[in-house]
Amino acid sequence: MIEEQVEKEVVHKAERAGYEVRKVQWIGRRGAMDRVFFGHGKCIWIEFKAPGEEPEGQQAREIKRLKKKYPHIHVCDNVAEALRILGIADG
Repeated sequence: MIEEQVEKEVVHKAERAGYEVRKVQWIGRRGAMDRVFFGHGKCIWIEFKAPGEEPEGQQAREIKRLKKKYPHIHVCDNVAEALRILGIADG
């Protein structure tokens, strides 16, 4: 499964579970996470990767910097992990 497939499936299931989902892009800066999920009293940021991949370069530095101040930053390389983080039953 490629990154785009993981992201698409999680977004679909999150929206069905009542989350508002937005694609993220920093203006004038690189390294933004892919999506932010709002709902159920949560604001969760997720960077999606293909199975086995990790963020690199500027993106890895940006995630590390933000995680120091905000714990709800996640990197997910599979659907089940992302749904667990969002509190959505996989089904």
